[in-house]
Amino acid sequence: MNPDKISPVFQLFAQQYDEGHRLFEELCKAMKTKKVIVLEEKLIFIEIYLQLMAKIHFEEENLKFKLFKPFSHLFKCLKKVLHLKLIRDEFVRKGGGENFNSFSQFLETEKKELYSEVFDLLQRFPHNAWEELYDEVLKLSKGLKPLMINTATTKIINEEVEYSHFDSLHEMDAISIKDIYESLQTIIAVENFRIVSGLNPVFTNPIHDDLNKLSNLLLKWYQNHLLFQQLTYFFSEKESIGEKYKTLLDTIKKDKKKLTTKVISHSKELFTERLN
Repeated sequence: MNPDKISPVFQLFAQQYDEGHRLFEELCKAMKTKKVIVLEEKLIFIEIYLQLMAKIHFEEENLKFKLFKPFSHLFKCLKKVLHLKLIRDEFVRKGGGENFNSFSQFLETEKKELYSEVFDLLQRFPHNAWEELYDEVLKLSKGLKPLMINTATTKIINEEVEYSHFDSLHEMDAISIKDIYESLQTIIAVENFRIVSGLNPVFTNPIHDDLNKLSNLLLKWYQNHLLFQQLTYFFSEKESIGEKYKTLLDTIKKDKKKLTTKVISHSKELFTERLN
């Protein structure tokens, strides 16, 4: 690796890439939940970096999608593992020590099937895809000037803020809330690209604090939402629901209502007032 003639932002990519590639190789030998979740995070970073490259090299049509395509199915499967982990953790918190054997067994079966699917995918994944991705990104990252990075990152951030502003103006549902969460991930990552490139961040520290607070709140909402979805699916195949499960569902519904109110309020304040 020769970082001398390339932008400092590529060195950040190379670090995340190396860590992701190492985790991939380790997971090909044995499945570990924590490693799966970290690899999913690395792929999020890589996808956002490709978004930056696509914005800079705008003359190349569908650049981001072409480069990330070999990883897209793997990424979706890793995200399923993350979702299941979020569901299991939330279930432990909301269960309050109660014994929910049938749902616990259901989650365990889901885990075994999903892990088998992901491990099989890892075995079949073309290992040269990693090297090809690195080579392509290295070519795209050479000769980048601070002005190019400044222009591209500013455009990405403005677009993500505009999307979230639009979502905040309308009646927000699960899809729009999820979209805002993903936009925040992109904004935070792209601001980091600016910093390592020697550029000033677009937003002030207080705004970044608010972005992080909203991101954490959205994660709580999302985790509660995923558990509610999973329980609803579980009960759809049951003839009756026990009282303790009804109580659990009521708790989750109440929490969802409270969290949704908070998310909508914070999103509207941030995207329609402070960032508009």
